[in-house]
Amino acid sequence: MKTGCVTFLASLALALPALVPATTGVQAQVRKDVSEYAGRRCSAPPRGSGIIFGQFSGVDDSPMVTMDGIVPVDRVRCFTSVSECKGWLYTMQSKYTNAGPATVARCTKR
Repeated sequence: MKTGCVTFLASLALALPALVPATTGVQAQVRKDVSEYAGRRCSAPPRGSGIIFGQFSGVDDSPMVTMDGIVPVDRVRCFTSVSECKGWLYTMQSKYTNAGPATVARCTKR
């Protein structure tokens, strides 16, 4: 009984890394040094242009002390690399999700 239990636990320990998705490696690749003003301002580029199109839509607390509402934050930027776009999204989500989650946060290659 003990041998079977030990064998099962050993095989589980060896198989567990293969069963768990490797999300930490993907998250570690996100650049955290990207400014919210990174990239360049643009409208949606045409498909097939190869430009990375970043979109963010969220909310923030109102900067006015007398107002108790939230202010919409909508930003669109164009980038030359996916890593820079994802870093920009990380910065935007870190900065503008105090009052609620972002409704749109994506990088699309056009």
